[in-house]
Amino acid sequence: MNKIKLSILFTAVAILPAFSQINDLVKTPPMGWNSWNVFHENINENQIKEIADVMVSSGMKDAGYIYLNLDDNWMAKTRNANGDLQADPTRFPSGMKALGDYIHNKGLKFGIYGDRGVRTCHHYNNSNQFPNSGSGSYMKEERDAKTFASWGVDYLKYDNCEPAPGSNQRQDYERMRDALLKSGRDIVFSICAWGYQDWMPKTGNLWRTTGDISNAWEAKPGDWFRGVADIIEENEKLYIHAGPGKWNDPDMLQVGNGKLTMDESRSHMTMWAMMAAPLLTGNDLRKMTPEIKDIYMNAEMIAVNQDSAGIAGHRVSNENGKQIWIRYLGSQNSGNIAVALYNKNNTTQTIDLNFADIGITGEVSVRDIWQKKDLGLLKTSLSAEVPAHGTTFLRLTTKLDPAERFGDNAIAIPGKLETENYDKGSAGLAYSDAEVENQGNAFREGGVDVVGLNCAAVAEGTFLKSSDCEGFAIGYTNVGEWMRYTVNIAKTQTYYVVARVSSGSENSSFLLFLNDKAVTDTIKIPQGADWDTYTTVSVTSQEMTAGEQALKLQITGSYVNVDWLYFCEEENCADTIKTAIHAGVNNQNLELMSQVKVSEFNVFSITGKHLGRIHFDGSMLSNIISKNDAFANEMKQAGYTNGVYIVRAVKGDKALKIVVKE
Repeated sequence: MNKIKLSILFTAVAILPAFSQINDLVKTPPMGWNSWNVFHENINENQIKEIADVMVSSGMKDAGYIYLNLDDNWMAKTRNANGDLQADPTRFPSGMKALGDYIHNKGLKFGIYGDRGVRTCHHYNNSNQFPNSGSGSYMKEERDAKTFASWGVDYLKYDNCEPAPGSNQRQDYERMRDALLKSGRDIVFSICAWGYQDWMPKTGNLWRTTGDISNAWEAKPGDWFRGVADIIEENEKLYIHAGPGKWNDPDMLQVGNGKLTMDESRSHMTMWAMMAAPLLTGNDLRKMTPEIKDIYMNAEMIAVNQDSAGIAGHRVSNENGKQIWIRYLGSQNSGNIAVALYNKNNTTQTIDLNFADIGITGEVSVRDIWQKKDLGLLKTSLSAEVPAHGTTFLRLTTKLDPAERFGDNAIAIPGKLETENYDKGSAGLAYSDAEVENQGNAFREGGVDVVGLNCAAVAEGTFLKSSDCEGFAIGYTNVGEWMRYTVNIAKTQTYYVVARVSSGSENSSFLLFLNDKAVTDTIKIPQGADWDTYTTVSVTSQEMTAGEQALKLQITGSYVNVDWLYFCEEENCADTIKTAIHAGVNNQNLELMSQVKVSEFNVFSITGKHLGRIHFDGSMLSNIISKNDAFANEMKQAGYTNGVYIVRAVKGDKALKIVVKE
């Protein structure tokens, strides 16, 4: 029996509250208008007042679009004699306070733009015109926050240009966060740093997840700007970070700016609604056509976007450019689900939705949101003809099978939690699995994949039973997957959590939630030699409330195997845990594969995407090093191009990294 070395590092972690728990703003995604997409730097006072007027007269304000946000270049070429920011005197002769009052008198909220660096983006990119503008807020955060508050600012978009030499991005944003909290006014803080980082939910109310959006469906190759379709792909994996008061921001809307087709425009709005993204229009509202207005003001689309639960949608299927997304409305067990059937292809496609694949049973009431039409009661599935770059946007109402504990009793905390024993019930209530196919081949045939540890050989096509292996782990995990566990917590306190894990990836991680509230920071997994070399990591939880609760393990970085979690009351619980460790898989490799004569392997990309299967004669694997090369050659013969792959035995948990090269 293989023994593993117990290596536990305890780290005390100070878990800061999310910024949204401090300022209590934007509990649903902010809605409004921003000047940049249509006017860029060419903004002036009269123009902004006219936009405010039409936001009211068109009905946009009543529909929920309440923030009127000025983007870059509202400011003068220099600060005033006191060092304060000031409005450009030619384009904004009345000043920002008067403009803010005008906006507020319309029943709207006033948003403005700043930068964490020396100058704002427009000033930096046009340095010859603005050589010493000092328009950035670096080391002037408290001064500028007080200025914004005195003008009645309600929303600050804070950009990322011209960082000061030696500055630190995170610290720059944290200083402005603190300055806003001291300003005496509630101001929404929108981080615009062009990509998500773990510190952002503790710092802002929303954060840009990508580079700037362009007025195009797809960006040109090598372009820093992103098309609508590009942003959908980049933003999807971050859905777990969104929630009331803390939102992923995939950038402002391009609907109505003349480049997107109507189908693309509806897809743009659908996917922003599904992703619980801010709806900040970027068109000239004074020239809005009835068709564009109908897209922006579709009340059912807005209701999905503004759902109070704040559970962002995510993709559950992606086959040949035909995608299925779901978003739980109200709660994960409400039976109300928004569904987007999204076609990335350049031709019309039929997209089929089997209700069982998203955990739905029984009769389902279906409504088409864009057609504003009930499609009736359906029982098993539906199909839609979806135009190129189009989306069918549906609201499904049904009764889901509730989650219930896996065993006779709730899992006791403190104590050991075996990850394969997640609750029984519907997808979306007991678990979320990114791929319907069961790749783990272990005893749970549905749900998140379970892999066996040190298993006996079984017949082809046979599922591993609990008696076939020394243990089991959660495996084949992808970002966004999660498992729910019914636990019984002995007393209210913080706990020391130790996890037995393995990963051959450098970006694997997970989070723990209690009743949908995060109780740990992101737990990052060290990269090992392969997925069969297990180690332990530890973290200190937030306070966990006594009684029977729902614990959720959420995968935040593919591709991690999790064997078990152990919850301790005392900080140094290594001795306690030793008694709970079963013999683990350690340094498994092709030599062990040869012992069980494995002949079929799953092949994955280094990011965890399943690429197919390959057959290889296990009896040939007598010499590990030379046969690694032989395996790589076999993959080349099968058509795999140069690159790094992960291969895993179809039966069992043997896996390693293979490099295919010339």
